[in-house]
Amino acid sequence: MSLKVSYGLLLLFSFLTATPVFSDPPPPLSEKALFEFAEHLLKEKDWDGAILEFKRYLFLYPGGERADQAAYLLGETLRRKKDYAQAVLQWEASLRRRPDTPFKDAIVFGLAVVYSELGREEQALSLWESLIREGAPPYPAMACRALLWSLVKGKQFDRAEQILKEAPLSEAEKELHRRSVEEARHLPRLSPTAAGLLAAALPGAGHWYLDRKQDALIAFLINGLFTWAAASSFQEKNHGLGVLLSVMELAWYSGNIYSAVNSAHKINRKREAEFLNNYRIRFGLWGRGEKPDAPYLALIFQF
Repeated sequence: MSLKVSYGLLLLFSFLTATPVFSDPPPPLSEKALFEFAEHLLKEKDWDGAILEFKRYLFLYPGGERADQAAYLLGETLRRKKDYAQAVLQWEASLRRRPDTPFKDAIVFGLAVVYSELGREEQALSLWESLIREGAPPYPAMACRALLWSLVKGKQFDRAEQILKEAPLSEAEKELHRRSVEEARHLPRLSPTAAGLLAAALPGAGHWYLDRKQDALIAFLINGLFTWAAASSFQEKNHGLGVLLSVMELAWYSGNIYSAVNSAHKINRKREAEFLNNYRIRFGLWGRGEKPDAPYLALIFQF
């Protein structure tokens, strides 16, 4: 028997007599462990991982002890990921499936927040008002604060003052809100019209009105130089150059007016944004560890 045949038979014998060794699959996570893992991913801001694990939990344990909480947190994770459309679908489906879910108030509040983020302010206001009337503590007070902030943001000051009359808040807090509403109503605003007219009358004057003195000086000097150069060209019978410089001066002059008007709007928007941000901070409407564009989490992410 050749060496190759013997070696082949030895390999065949070894394969037939060998005991197969297979690694056991990892044991499936328990209901409690799976939920806690999904919650851990949410706290770590691993949105995609948390969404996957909450969905896995709801698939494996649709009637589980924490199924209602998982359904709510799945929507909350989608909201925090800024997938607002999916968050709305998830929460609306949760309410249809379990109208009596113990997380109903939290879901309604979350839906109001998402509607506000999507610019559907009237829907958001309606949900917050329903929580004020029908919600269980602490949601009426939470909804009232969010509602007042949204009304102030929309410059609906009279409506905000009307809500405050019956607001489920302490008298001390009501007074703070009243002061904030009045402050917002009389927030100093610059006039874009005045800025534009001043810039048209004298280049740079519009920016001076806006207290942007460096821009005012630049606008005055550039427009003055182009005007002087164009006038000098015409005086020296260099009409081609004079026309060119006049066209360029017209562009600088128009830009000076546009810049003054636009700057006034920007300053007003910045003042309003700063006021609204301070309002949110003052009444605890920002989430723990979140950026300013994600309000309300501190109010709803508590169990």
